[in-house]
Amino acid sequence: MTFLKGLILVVVLLIAAAGVWFTQPQTPVEDEQQDAALASLSFRQQILHASDLMAGVKQAIQQQDAQALQTWQQKAVEVAVAAELSQQDIDFIASQEGLEYLQFHANRALFNEGFEQRYHSLAGIEDLKAQYPQAQDLFAKADEMIAQRDAIINEIAIELGGTNPPGDVAIKEAKRLWQQRFKSN
Repeated sequence: MTFLKGLILVVVLLIAAAGVWFTQPQTPVEDEQQDAALASLSFRQQILHASDLMAGVKQAIQQQDAQALQTWQQKAVEVAVAAELSQQDIDFIASQEGLEYLQFHANRALFNEGFEQRYHSLAGIEDLKAQYPQAQDLFAKADEMIAQRDAIINEIAIELGGTNPPGDVAIKEAKRLWQQRFKSN
């Protein structure tokens, strides 16, 4: 089969599949149920990621205060009840799984905050990685950003010192300029 015939076959199949998908009847009841399920999930996510709730959970994690964690979870349940979320959503928020969800996302947020501070202050993040393993999927990107930061500082030092590799004085000045840039913003 030639490339052109293969391409035509793929286009025809895509058109047929799109036609089948668009012609499938959906009843208004199914649409309404899907909309309600999406709205419920959206409200649950809004509650679980509310800034005041996340701030409280992060503080409880930093202080290793299990009672405060449960108190914040209970506040989330109260909001869910007041918002008239489904019983299934309320049960999730009140469950151990709901508590673990809150802790997981709060730990990721703490990693991000710690990373940002260390990125600007030119510090490493290895201990931060050990402290927040919940953010493991972010580690590669964080390492990449650190490497890019260090490369930029090296380029600044080369420009300042006029030599490659740059000298210690140029590197020190480049780091000072980097930190000054973030202090003034």
